[in-house]
Order: sequence, then structure tokens, then C-alpha cells
Amino acid sequence: MSVARVFEATEVAELSALADRASAADGVAPFADDLFPAARDGATTAALSVRAGDRLVGAAYAAAQGDRLAAELVVDPAYRRQGLGGALLADLLDFVTGELWLWSHADHPGAVALARRYGLERARELLQLRRRVAPGSLPEPRLPDGVRLRPFEPGRDEAAWLEVNNAAFAWHPEQGGQTLDDIRSAETSPDFDPAGFLLAVDADDRLLGFHWTKVHAHDPNPGPGGVDEPIGEVYVLGVAPDAHGRGLGGALTVAGLRYLADVAGVRTVTLYVEGDNTAAVRLYEREGFTRHAVDVAYRRDA
Repeated sequence: MSVARVFEATEVAELSALADRASAADGVAPFADDLFPAARDGATTAALSVRAGDRLVGAAYAAAQGDRLAAELVVDPAYRRQGLGGALLADLLDFVTGELWLWSHADHPGAVALARRYGLERARELLQLRRRVAPGSLPEPRLPDGVRLRPFEPGRDEAAWLEVNNAAFAWHPEQGGQTLDDIRSAETSPDFDPAGFLLAVDADDRLLGFHWTKVHAHDPNPGPGGVDEPIGEVYVLGVAPDAHGRGLGGALTVAGLRYLADVAGVRTVTLYVEGDNTAAVRLYEREGFTRHAVDVAYRRDA
């Protein structure tokens, strides 16, 4: 086993191929979109790899995720049940000191057993909810009086969005504390679509809430027997704290779904929500979302 701070440049392509093999077997991607770039770009604090001859058959890494240090681990489907997962986790826990959050995507039973063996606490559940949509099937959003929707304008709306987002998600370990560099970096991503980044503003153009949608060319988590097709995402939906209680959350949800169905042309929409965020879960369930999967974070305390 190789243990280092970052992956070698030659290993990055192998790591992506390994993740693809695991995803094809499990119906779920082993790495998160917001964490894997650290492994790809050399921004990790730990990078572990296991080889069988010339083939990369196991890997784990740790990197900053918001204000926490998080980790992910994967073993080639053809090399499972040989102790590789346990060996990777043991070496990762030895190499990384202090508090560590380890993700299990789709709550894999192997991760449950490993967490129990190493005394890790099941500390966070991130629900993935989904619903089907069709063109013309969604009603007009019912906006409060004096409120209108308009698209996000790069170069104009960053500061206002940061203020509302960071106030709405002050409690959130990843979404809270966004910076100007973060939003500008997001604007350079191929999946950034300002037309699908909807802002709710008042008569003075003051930002009250937003619905940032995305479209992915391929479904990263189709599940066993799932269909590989483009999928829409409720990426982030937030309402300014002083605008709560006016029905903006529901109106923004409908507006984003209408955009994804009628303009972007997707037929399935997904979103992630904290399992203990009861109000948000109820809002999305009222809009027809049901549970598709759950990601679990296990914690080792400092």
C-alpha cells in the first residue's frame, strides 16, 4: 500500500477509472462532486492507494470539505471481500490525526461494518430525494406581492448572493461561509447556467431568495438497473432569514422545477437535503419528491 499526501499525476486517471468501475457495479458514485476535485488537483492531506500488479484496486483520500476534514474510500468490485477496505481505512485513520468525517455513499453495508469495527459514529445523513417532471406539468409559482424572479447576472449579483447564502446556511458545514472566489470559480464550471440560477427580488431589486439549478449530462447515482440520462438538480435553494414565512421557498422550488422541465428538458430532478432538516424535507415532499438514497458520514472525534 502506498501512503502519501497527494496522488501522483499518473494515478489520477487511474483513480477516475477505478471510481467508474465501482459506480457501474454499485449504481452510485463512490466520490462526491465537491470532494473529488481535491484528489484530482492535489489538494488532499492524505492519499492512499493499493495495487494488484499494474492495476489500481483500492484508494482512499482525505481533504477539506467546508470547515471539516472529510474522506472517501473505494475498492475495485473485483477485489472486494479480501480485507482491502479495512486495510485502507486502518492506514487512513493512522495517517490522519484529529477529527475526520468519512463518507459512505448510498449507505453501503460494507461501510456500516467497517464503521462498527473502528468505532466510528454515524453522525450525519444526507438524503437524496427525486421526482419526475414533464414539460407543462408544473403550475406558475405563487410569488408574494411585490416579488419577481429574474436570472442571476455574473458580474453583478455575486455580493448579494453571498450575503443571502451565507446567512441562510450559516449552520451548514459546506454551504455556509462561501467566498467570492467560490462563486467565481463556480461560474467557470461547464454546468453553470445563469438562466437556471433564479433570484427572487423585491421592487428595489433586493435579493430575498434564490434557486440555483444544475443539469448533469449523466446521472451519477442511477441505482441498480437505473437509466443513464441527463438529470436536473436542485443544487442550492435558500431564503434570506428576514424573508421567511412568505412562501418563497415553495415558490422558488416550483420555479426551478419548471425551468428544468420546460427549458432544460430533463425528466428527473434530484436534490440533497440534511436528514435532520425536517422543514426542508417536508417542503420537498409536498412538491412530490421521494427518497432515492442516503449518504452517511461517519465521524472520528478529535
